[in-house]
Amino acid sequence: MARQAVAKVLRGEGLHPHSAPRGLLEVYSLLSVATRPMRGYDLIKEIEMKTDGAWRPGPGAVYPLLRKLAKRGDLSTKKSNEFGPGQVVYDITPQGLRRISVAKEVMRSYPARWKTMSSLFLELLEPDDLVKFALSLFEFQTEILRTILDSDRTGFSEEDKVFALRQYRLNLERELARTDASIRVLGGKLQHESDAAGTARKRGRA
Repeated sequence: MARQAVAKVLRGEGLHPHSAPRGLLEVYSLLSVATRPMRGYDLIKEIEMKTDGAWRPGPGAVYPLLRKLAKRGDLSTKKSNEFGPGQVVYDITPQGLRRISVAKEVMRSYPARWKTMSSLFLELLEPDDLVKFALSLFEFQTEILRTILDSDRTGFSEEDKVFALRQYRLNLERELARTDASIRVLGGKLQHESDAAGTARKRGRA
């Protein structure tokens, strides 16, 4: 059952096209409001624009969350008539900034945590799903690098971008060498098995 559940997630079954991982909306809401005070409507439109419409959290998700964050002390509120009578504008608080710092620290720890837990996770995958998952991870890694290099919001200097590209190329070259070596070894085994099977068939006909 566990393998079937993981496989369904990898195939995207049961996931709404405009949904996102649990907790991401809360973290991004804090991060976004920290850049400028905004209404719930502004947050919805910003997320939709930045994801090219792939993620569109509805008012039923955004407004209750913003009220919860304000009640918790992560956001402050004020009334404004700039966009209409009685509009609520949210701003970040020192507590909200601290919560963002904690979230960023958790994100920084993800690679190490993945390495620790990957063997357990991979045991849940069937062989076909494992191959698809591995290829998807490679595509995701490549897409992240492209996004970082193409974005003007990352704060990367030209020197940073060149360094990142050189490191990425070095990693690709290392993986290509390992891949070629594995192909040679596995290809040799397959050829040996094929030759042995052919010899057995000849002996059987003799």
